[in-house]
Amino acid sequence: MQKTFYIMLISFLLVGCSKTTPNGYITSGDVSIAYLKSMADSRSSRIKQDIWIEGTVVLNDKQAEGHKSFVIYDGTGGIEIKVDLDKLNQVIHLFSSVRVRCEGLYLGREGECIVLGTKPTGEYTVDRIPEGEIYNYLEMNITNIFIHPPKTVDIAFVDYANMLDYVSIDGVWIVDEHRNMTWGDSDADKRPYDSSLRYFTDGCDTLIVATSNQSHFITEHIPSETATLFGIIDSYERMPVLRINTLPVTE
Repeated sequence: MQKTFYIMLISFLLVGCSKTTPNGYITSGDVSIAYLKSMADSRSSRIKQDIWIEGTVVLNDKQAEGHKSFVIYDGTGGIEIKVDLDKLNQVIHLFSSVRVRCEGLYLGREGECIVLGTKPTGEYTVDRIPEGEIYNYLEMNITNIFIHPPKTVDIAFVDYANMLDYVSIDGVWIVDEHRNMTWGDSDADKRPYDSSLRYFTDGCDTLIVATSNQSHFITEHIPSETATLFGIIDSYERMPVLRINTLPVTE
């Protein structure tokens, strides 16, 4: 109930200056990410309204976890934005604030995730925003930056219903089978676009952490102490997983 109240409150504040029809349909202005995602009513659909979203960049390629895409989060939800740009973090910094003009872009459904990009021309639900068009849609907000904090949740929250939410999970530790291991497998160089899986527990439930085999911290050893994990809820091989964006904080 409290979670629902806060989402409704944040959504109301974000759409407070928006133009709506008598039935509440928003035609222009700022909307929440949760509202935008609710508009994804097909595999791929064009956004015709003059609407904007704004959020904190919570995943990009700084740690090589995002490949030509980044995730923004505004407290109501997260969304992945596809861009045809290498070295993303040099332009779209991790934990910076970004505004996105959505009109003319496409919403796509990729498995359990909602993504944002340009008109699809092939098998994918959206194409990447071309490098030369990025600033037609994105504004980097370098003033009045507000970093949306992660939701503090338990392992059970890591579920398809909460895809791309930015979360922190306290009081977890690596399972015995993965103790003294690194975040990635030794043959990671043979599978550069796959992820390595590591299992954590809080004593009751099990959490799967997926780490890209391109990640910069793949050779780091996983702490054996109880820790807090920070990251994005994602899907990998049809399983809900946590994809961390910073190394864990040990207790």
